[in-house]
Amino acid sequence: MVGGELRRLSQTLVGPLTRRLLEGLHLDKAFMGTMGFALKEGLTTTDAGEAFTKELVLGQARQAILLADSSKAGKVAFARAGAWQSIQVLITDDRLDKSFGRELTNLGINLIRV
Repeated sequence: MVGGELRRLSQTLVGPLTRRLLEGLHLDKAFMGTMGFALKEGLTTTDAGEAFTKELVLGQARQAILLADSSKAGKVAFARAGAWQSIQVLITDDRLDKSFGRELTNLGINLIRV
């Protein structure tokens, strides 16, 4: 766990300390959450500091795995937290809209429904 300021809503750490630590790490796999995800907007969250931290993690990871249930699909929050080009795998539930899922697989994302 890296240090930083705790955002209780999303249970994430953000801020200058988090940035300093993450910039020095090389991650094999990053398991990411999100407040919302949409085809055009990518991953989004409610806090700009959290968005910055998530994008930093995505840039340091060899493989990024998004863990997000279907209720977050099509939702766009305040700040962009990552582009689909940075995500290799989406693990979601079986209620994700089929056409939405096809669009993601067309982008090269491995879609896993559980």
